[in-house]
Amino acid sequence: MVRALPVALMLALAAAGTASASVTVTTNAQRPSLRVDARGYAEVSWTARGVRRTLLIPPRGRALPGGRLSGRDVSRPASGVRIPFARVVRRTPDGRYWGLQAWRLVGDGAVELRFSRWRGAPTALELTTEPTGGTELLRGRATFHGRPVSGYWRTLEGSRIRHAATFECFACLGKPGWSWFGGKRTSVDGRFASTVAPRARARRYRATIVGPNIGSTLAPDASAVAPSSLAP
Repeated sequence: MVRALPVALMLALAAAGTASASVTVTTNAQRPSLRVDARGYAEVSWTARGVRRTLLIPPRGRALPGGRLSGRDVSRPASGVRIPFARVVRRTPDGRYWGLQAWRLVGDGAVELRFSRWRGAPTALELTTEPTGGTELLRGRATFHGRPVSGYWRTLEGSRIRHAATFECFACLGKPGWSWFGGKRTSVDGRFASTVAPRARARRYRATIVGPNIGSTLAPDASAVAPSSLAP
């Protein structure tokens, strides 16, 4: 995975100006950090196998594995915005936010470190539960600045994947903590609905979705938790 990472990153970020979303930088990263210069170049660094690594992400175009900022860091910690699974959130003088989030996109996959840059409010995700046929129905909607999150995002290799909410149940499936149990594509209006399998019934549920891309904006990923509609 480490040897293949540079090519995968370049493919993913080369598409960032057209049809991608927030960008996966690496997996199972330790001590991630983020710096941004006045030109809008972002330097992501992390530790893997005891070695400090970097990725330079330009405002547009391909990323440079091993690249470093040529100018000083003008970003500051951002306290006015919250995003789920945040490892780093910073803000630059032009009002943009820059974030690193870490979460599992698939149930048995590695924890991915994901980069985003945006203005204004982050991606929003709504989630509710309701009884249905002895189990529950999860309903929700994902939006970014009032626009639905739908269509596609790209994998590290550049493959298109439809936007979908991933679902987890808490203290279920015979495991502690959160356990992944499925997902559902969003419709053109950003909505989704899915029935919980009886084996995945729990006291609370979590939905998470990859943020969309709009121009050079790489919106952050969003998540929401809802209590069971059947809990006493």
